[in-house]
Amino acid sequence: MIKKIDLYLLKSFFSALIVVTLGFGLTIIIINVIEELRDFVDHQVPLVKIIEYYFYWSGWVIKSFLPMFVLIASLFSISLIARRNEILAMKASGVSLYRIALPFLVVALMMSGGHFYYNEYLFPPANKKRLEIKEYTIKKKSRTSGTHISNIYRQVRPGYFYTLNNFNALRREGRDLKIYVTEDDRLSRIITAKTIVYRTEQWMARDGVERIFTKEREEYREFEVLMLPDIEEMPEDFTKKIGKPEDMGIDELRNYIDLMKRTGGPYIRESVDLGLKYSFPLTIFIVVLISIPIASNPRRGGVAVSIATGAMISLLYFILFRVMQSAGYNEKIPLEVAVWGVNGLFFLVGLLALFKSRK
Repeated sequence: MIKKIDLYLLKSFFSALIVVTLGFGLTIIIINVIEELRDFVDHQVPLVKIIEYYFYWSGWVIKSFLPMFVLIASLFSISLIARRNEILAMKASGVSLYRIALPFLVVALMMSGGHFYYNEYLFPPANKKRLEIKEYTIKKKSRTSGTHISNIYRQVRPGYFYTLNNFNALRREGRDLKIYVTEDDRLSRIITAKTIVYRTEQWMARDGVERIFTKEREEYREFEVLMLPDIEEMPEDFTKKIGKPEDMGIDELRNYIDLMKRTGGPYIRESVDLGLKYSFPLTIFIVVLISIPIASNPRRGGVAVSIATGAMISLLYFILFRVMQSAGYNEKIPLEVAVWGVNGLFFLVGLLALFKSRK
């Protein structure tokens, strides 16, 4: 059951978290406003659109920096309580450090789950609106610029691939289709067609030629319409802009990886990023675990030392995080190590520090 001591500790933590989030978050936004100011002026972006853009952009700040905000807030709140000798009084009353840490850890675990849900299901649609404002309002790009795609290459399965010279997404029609099928490292079938269209939930080639090669002979036939049931892509798949994996929702990234597996495209980097979508939110729990033994023993410097310590831990954590991510991209280390290595290391460090601290 939640006791008064838990409410008191959590009130201190959430008060610090609000101050830290607003202070650091607004600083990050102001820095970005200064960087983008020239584009806003040059393209005469309305003030309402700028405000809307940064409303959505603040979501990216929360997504990317919440673990750092939580770390600084936990160090700030716990060290402040310790400096007032309140933790010492709790221990003298028979409350162990483990019991003091319990509400922080429970809330941190709940925040990790909430952060995961926010990152994967709430942030992506809001971020899409931010990108649309950036592309079409700030950079003044045409909304129809992405409906005509050239030089499309897709692999349906090993030994079966096709190319399109161009594709019109609005009309759902493509031109200059070429399909190549191989068996046992030997070309077995070629289909060429002037157009390919998507009608009644299926693809069909028009005005083309099919050539089938066997060891004995070559077959040749012309066709007006040929159904293509093996091609599973939807017309929208050709127009999708492949954004950064961290900007995609987890379902969207999984679908993209499945598409790359099916078509023979690269997906190692995306597989690493998919794993990071699970491990990154747990950073909140781990940094709170580390901060409790550090901040519970008061030292000279007080709050200033806590903020400096939090900044150093955040910097070290995220540097190692990016190093492991890069090593995973380049297949220098196993995917599991790239995804969970840093979290595992800091989790063990946090546990060890908590066990060795004065109870």
